[in-house]
Amino acid sequence: MKRGRPWLDIPGFLLAALLCAWISNHFAGPTRRLAWIQEAPAPVVPAPAIAPMAPSAPMASPPKSAVSEPAVRKIAKAETPAWDPAALLTRFPPIQGQVYGEIGSDDARWLQAHGALFADARRSEVYAEGHIAGARSLPVWEDGLAAKIAALGKAAMGPDLPLVVYCAGGDCEDSKLLAQKLWVAGYRNLRVYTGGYPDWTAQSWPTAKGPEP
Repeated sequence: MKRGRPWLDIPGFLLAALLCAWISNHFAGPTRRLAWIQEAPAPVVPAPAIAPMAPSAPMASPPKSAVSEPAVRKIAKAETPAWDPAALLTRFPPIQGQVYGEIGSDDARWLQAHGALFADARRSEVYAEGHIAGARSLPVWEDGLAAKIAALGKAAMGPDLPLVVYCAGGDCEDSKLLAQKLWVAGYRNLRVYTGGYPDWTAQSWPTAKGPEP
């Protein structure tokens, strides 16, 4: 038997080994595959272009409040007193057993607002400088008082309705003296406003200026 030459089988052995290695590497996973065969890199896919954002609409300004500025306070004009004889007699009936009754500022304001007649006992020049709105001038220390009292009957609308008399308030006695004269003339529902004109103006209630028309 002849002995073969082993060196003649080496090329075939290497070829077979390389073929086996290639087949094994081809079927191996990506993490176990040998890097001796360079694979082409995957093509880079460009990111999709982002469309430019449309300009946002301007934000609507909040609606202004209906009262955007402080309301200007208007000074109300003095209203003409509403003459209400029934209400006057209900609250202030004729006085029995005395010449007059005394009242304060609240009653005086109520009487004036309901049309009661007011008589100012101060001097005529003082009356012209300022007096309760609607008051008649009956200066107790001036001549012609009797004629003025006689002429008062028409304005008083009867001796039983309240007739408010006032002067300068405080220690002033002119209103009480005038009330006595009016009682003698037949008036039976006389009210002396003790605070007088100073108290009235302190409340900022309706006043007037000028001589009696």
